[in-house]
Amino acid sequence: MRLILSAALSLLALAGPALAQTAPRDYAALVEPDDREQAAAKPLQERLAADPADRAAARDLLLVYRRFGNVEAGLPLGARLAAETPDDREVLEARMVLATRRIDDASLFSKKAAAGDLLALCEGERKRDPRSIPALNCLAQYHLVAPSIVGGDKAKAEEAIAAMQALDEGRYLLLRANQALSNDDETGGKALLLRAMATLTDASDLAGVGMRLGRLGDTESAFAALDKASALDPADPFTLYQRGRAVAVTGRNLEAGRDALLRFLSGSAWIGGTNYRAAAHWRLGMVYQAMGEKPTAEQAYKRALALEPKHKEAQAALKALKAAG
Repeated sequence: MRLILSAALSLLALAGPALAQTAPRDYAALVEPDDREQAAAKPLQERLAADPADRAAARDLLLVYRRFGNVEAGLPLGARLAAETPDDREVLEARMVLATRRIDDASLFSKKAAAGDLLALCEGERKRDPRSIPALNCLAQYHLVAPSIVGGDKAKAEEAIAAMQALDEGRYLLLRANQALSNDDETGGKALLLRAMATLTDASDLAGVGMRLGRLGDTESAFAALDKASALDPADPFTLYQRGRAVAVTGRNLEAGRDALLRFLSGSAWIGGTNYRAAAHWRLGMVYQAMGEKPTAEQAYKRALALEPKHKEAQAALKALKAAG
């Protein structure tokens, strides 16, 4: 049995807090931060050691655990914070992201239990607050993608989606789009994504729409969604990365893509427990290569390989670049 829920639950705003800095002038001026969990967590852990009642420190630490995908430390802390303040939406979303991450990290024989825990979390929040948007989104996505052996139920997915309509039109349309795409209805899914794009007000959601539209071959609409996302939150890491990725793939708006990736790399490159730093350097190398700046492209590919020596795409890109002279 194989469960892949992370992509389906992307509407939980996996990007997290905007941490990217101002874009450097060029690749040579790029200064990358100490992007390790320990560096981000230690000051908060020290604050909590000095004052265990420091809720602000505990909440910030939970968001660090979410960003780095630390399931073991994050889920117990999230449960404690939720018991203290059950209406804290960001705490709830962090718990859902970490519970989803736990499914990905679990062994084959542990996935069923991990999936059951995510479902119980979402159902418990829905029972506590029938109008909880994160819970409805989680339940809809879960029941759309989970096989019946771990509780997938299309009727329950439909009920959660229908309940979302009166609460958040944009996310309702996103759920309908995901439902259509899961049924291989690309035409219907694309139409729903375009309707959602006109309604959504969250940068990460819009960047996700742009990513999906790009994969459906609608480049113009994909860039329009990314433009809107950037206008809403110029520092959103997920938006910065997706803009750079779209530019690297299409070869359009090269300067904007370069700047987005440089800005992304100047902050934390972790999104929802996954480190995109090597991938961002590889994409940036593609952009520089398209701009005719081959020496800088080579530097970016080599930096990607220094971070991930087995990064196949960077290996192939560097080899092709050298072969081309």
